[in-house]
Amino acid sequence: MDLGGALIGQYHIIEQTGKGGMSTVYKAYQPNLDRYVAIKVLAPDPAETKGFIARFEREAKAVAMLRHRNILTVFDYGRQGDVFYLVMEYVSGGTLRERLGWPQDLAYAVNIVSQVGDALAHAHKQGMIHRDVKPSNILMVEEDWPLLSDFGLAKMVEDSLRLTLSGASVGTPQYMSPEQAQGLAADQRSDIYSLGVVLYEAVTGRPPFGTDSPMAVILRQINEPLTPPHTLRSDLPKEMERTLLKALTKSPADRYQRMDEFLADLQEAYQLPANHNMVHRGNAQAGPKRPPAALGLAPAPVLTPRLPRRRSFPWAGVAIGLVLLLTLALTLLLFKASTALRQPFDGAQDTAPQISPTPQQVGGSPTDTVAAVPSPSTSPSTSLRAGLRTSPSATALSPTVAPSTLTVVPTAPPPQTIELRVWEADGAEMVLVPAGEFVMGSKELGDDERPAHRVYLEDFWIDRYEVTNERFARFVAATGYQTEAERRGWGWVWKGSDGSTELTTGWEEVEGADWRHPRGRSAELTKKPRSSIEGKMDHPVVLVSWNDADAYCRWAGKHLPSEAQWEKAARGPSIGSGRGRRYAWGDEFDSTKANTKESERDDTTPVGSFSPQGDSPYGASDMTGNVWEWVADWYGSDYYSQSPSSNPPGPATGTYRVLRGGSWSFDEVYALTPFRYNVKPDYTYDFAGFRCSGQ
Repeated sequence: MDLGGALIGQYHIIEQTGKGGMSTVYKAYQPNLDRYVAIKVLAPDPAETKGFIARFEREAKAVAMLRHRNILTVFDYGRQGDVFYLVMEYVSGGTLRERLGWPQDLAYAVNIVSQVGDALAHAHKQGMIHRDVKPSNILMVEEDWPLLSDFGLAKMVEDSLRLTLSGASVGTPQYMSPEQAQGLAADQRSDIYSLGVVLYEAVTGRPPFGTDSPMAVILRQINEPLTPPHTLRSDLPKEMERTLLKALTKSPADRYQRMDEFLADLQEAYQLPANHNMVHRGNAQAGPKRPPAALGLAPAPVLTPRLPRRRSFPWAGVAIGLVLLLTLALTLLLFKASTALRQPFDGAQDTAPQISPTPQQVGGSPTDTVAAVPSPSTSPSTSLRAGLRTSPSATALSPTVAPSTLTVVPTAPPPQTIELRVWEADGAEMVLVPAGEFVMGSKELGDDERPAHRVYLEDFWIDRYEVTNERFARFVAATGYQTEAERRGWGWVWKGSDGSTELTTGWEEVEGADWRHPRGRSAELTKKPRSSIEGKMDHPVVLVSWNDADAYCRWAGKHLPSEAQWEKAARGPSIGSGRGRRYAWGDEFDSTKANTKESERDDTTPVGSFSPQGDSPYGASDMTGNVWEWVADWYGSDYYSQSPSSNPPGPATGTYRVLRGGSWSFDEVYALTPFRYNVKPDYTYDFAGFRCSGQ
């Protein structure tokens, strides 16, 4: 069937891109959202219409229930006359099939298989199996970013027996499990076998049972042992071969029983952390789904204006000196009483900076406030609080800090303090991150975060909270600024967890979605309430691009933090050969301390909702979760291996900008303090916001 030039629904067919046994795939154009999509078209024979249509509709509904960055997005499905169609995200990078045919680098093979396996594990948890895992069903967004496609053979596990009673085998012979080849019931162990075949071919350069006639391959799958992969690849680690052979055991009972078991053994055999998520961020757009091709908007240049250097208060020196002397004396007394209670955290975190010997003003505004307060990142402790108002007439935006006083509350352990100020232009509280060295990156994550390396940073200030709707509204009112989502007329909105029984389709381009209408102008678009920011002025602003965030910070006389600044502010300093915190509050994840997917709030929360228990060592809130935060840097996959050791500025140029910190819609692994994400600077999402920095 040649549909070139035809119109199916609102989709203009451009060209055929693929053909399978049950369907044909076309590239098409969707004019109302100005994007290319892929359309799978099914026109069954009349005698088989009922069965094929049921399977086709099942595919659409099944995949729409899945949300994973390694599963192809399904946007829509429908019927036009005798034509049934499925609308999917368009990917132009080809398939894994074109990349095989010779032995692959082992790291590459493990990476690809781990990502696909993670997608399958996600589907299995939803009670769904694929049944046709093969290289041609693995699309490649980038060289090492796969998407699992063609769930045309997917089914609910509980329907397995009914669908296989006919004795018909389902799948592709070279990648088919022995039980599938015999027409027996298939479950998640069949997907494990098929993925094992893909891995075998990737590391040896050929499938285990040849490429002859389908019947000959099927008989070998059922009856013959496979050639040990080490005879075809001498550098294959023994443990990796053992793992591969277990995945390819003919009896499902002797095979891995769950995909995560297979992946854990595979990664351990290749000397990777067993809990390592092999997701590659490469040149990927953020979110579990990728937006379509870039819109061609030129990114704004990186402008990082400096704040005035801090200077002291000469007129207050005597009073402050007396306060600090008293503070020091009391601190020494309390320190002796509490030394036994101190237990350093395995070199993974350091104490936050103590009160500065000389309180100083940051910037030229007489309404700026500087204070030393107990760090909210610690449990109740012995605290010494010294406050100073720099002017008797602070602006309405500046929180009141008590006159110079000293309060002692004896508890344990000894105090940690933060230094706080209010920036006049936007009224934002800022916390000080003192000069010093810290460990940036992590050996526990992927290539993007490696190598872990020491970085020295000058002291800087960073917003205590993410920029709120209220502050962004003041910026817009003062400047008349229009965001990119407003100019474009749409933004990316998560539609997949509204708690209803309706089928949802994950991330969607929603018309009218912008910072004022985070769910779009009509709640019907997303079946969600709160499609305005009324009552949410203290929530972080979202649906702002990197360019929008940069414009706000420049207006406020600040700038977006660099990657290094953001990471140090989030994880704290390091001691000796240790590293800072894995999450803002410590090394163990706790859903009561951050707004991530595990919290099941399905939306942003007011900034500071998890303070003080979720704060960073320097007192910055929501550095873990709530919204992803734009940082200044261009993305460079190998920048860590060549960045300067002092005040790294990031790559000079690039295509993508970096997001940090995770969000309400992402799992906790994305919220690890070293974790990096990267997206086009003009994209806008309901999970992305920002905070500003100054130096």
